[in-house]
Amino acid sequence: MGDSGNTGLGAPELASNEVLRAVAAGAATLAQGAHGDGVRALQEALGTLGDAMKADGSFGPKTHAAIVALQGAEGLPQTGIVDAATIAALDRRLGARRRQPLEEAMARAAGLSPEEVAALGRKPSAVQASAAASRHDQGYFTDARRLPRVVPGAEPDPDSPPPAVDSVGDRPATTALGALAADRSARLDEVRRALRGDARALAALDRLLAAGRLHAGALLPNLATMAGVRRDGRLVLEGGIDPHLVLAQAIRHVDNPLRVKQGARHGTCGAGTMEYVLLRADPAEFTRLLDGITRETGEVTLRSGRVLRMPRNAISRDASGRIDIDRLFQSALMNHATLMSWIFDYDNPEDNDSFWAALGGDSRVPLGNFTSLFQDIMGGSYTSVSALLRSGASVADDVAGALGRGEKVPVLLKWEGGYHWVAGEKIERGADGSPVSVILRNPAGSDSCQGVPPRAPLPEGCGRFRMKYADLAAHIHGATIRG
Repeated sequence: MGDSGNTGLGAPELASNEVLRAVAAGAATLAQGAHGDGVRALQEALGTLGDAMKADGSFGPKTHAAIVALQGAEGLPQTGIVDAATIAALDRRLGARRRQPLEEAMARAAGLSPEEVAALGRKPSAVQASAAASRHDQGYFTDARRLPRVVPGAEPDPDSPPPAVDSVGDRPATTALGALAADRSARLDEVRRALRGDARALAALDRLLAAGRLHAGALLPNLATMAGVRRDGRLVLEGGIDPHLVLAQAIRHVDNPLRVKQGARHGTCGAGTMEYVLLRADPAEFTRLLDGITRETGEVTLRSGRVLRMPRNAISRDASGRIDIDRLFQSALMNHATLMSWIFDYDNPEDNDSFWAALGGDSRVPLGNFTSLFQDIMGGSYTSVSALLRSGASVADDVAGALGRGEKVPVLLKWEGGYHWVAGEKIERGADGSPVSVILRNPAGSDSCQGVPPRAPLPEGCGRFRMKYADLAAHIHGATIRG
């Protein structure tokens, strides 16, 4: 029997057994009379949950009774046969049992109560949040009328407005999409099964399908690969992150990149901007990179041939308010882009690398380092343009030209006495064709638009704001431009 991959199992005692992985994938079942290592692993897992039995590898009456009781408690048919639904229910119970001591350990490390740590994972922005929507359908973008009509069952995003449809890569198909090809339909089913009933992620998947984003290209194959590959066991052991949660959060980010946040008290504005721009420009590549850094190897090869690695201290949840994949992905980017990354790993809890921590410095990503990594990730050729070498008006003109070509441009602004990365999204021109204003997005995910530089919030929120073009020229420090 070959390795059937992770199939969404998070409990190491289940995921490490080949027979139970096959059961979880729907390729096998276990019933009374069965023998072997798979039965023994099953019995050990039941014993962890309090079912006293000898783990002898023989599926007898006690094991049968324990399975029937589990199925009854989970609302499953009480067949006594261990199938994919039963093993998934057992996996959930093991995860829930493990989570409480994990939260207690996190509380001790952070100086918080277990209740406070647990509450961090119940924020409305997290996939595991309650069913109540945090925003419903208010404040949609003014260009939301250009979004495709969703198919039955594809509900509007309840948490935040959909991203603007203002670049060629984001435009929905204008012709009838038709049904998915048979091979793609099968891969879509793999993704659905791996989501394990996550209603919000399934709704996001429906919206991607309705928009025609799964009918061609690498996005759907990459999501299916992510659904079937084993995750790093330390994600659940150290971070309380069930494997299916990585997939669910990725799908919701692809559906709505405005979910990306840099996190409170973390200088990851450059990494957050890079993550956001990648999601807008090439969501399939974002999915591939996230898949790679959350596997057991913890690394993935970039388009340039360089390797992106996730620092292990990024696994444990922090108080930044970020969902898991934002923390993991941004930490991997910071690990490669900070000034001393060639010597020291980026330290997510301290938000710096060891060298600068010792010197009392910080972890802000220099313009040149940012551009180098952005080029590695996006492919093609990119260059840094800086107001240190040219006038701000000249740098702003380069940004305006790139935005006019439909690109999303990382922009480094002078910001409240320091510097801050934001994503340039759209240039607005007057009747004579000259630039009047620019639309940008703050990776913090919100912006009160107080202080320097002068700017005004857009109705949809989520960090998007409008700036006069003259103010952009006056406050721009640099940018990363294609070419």
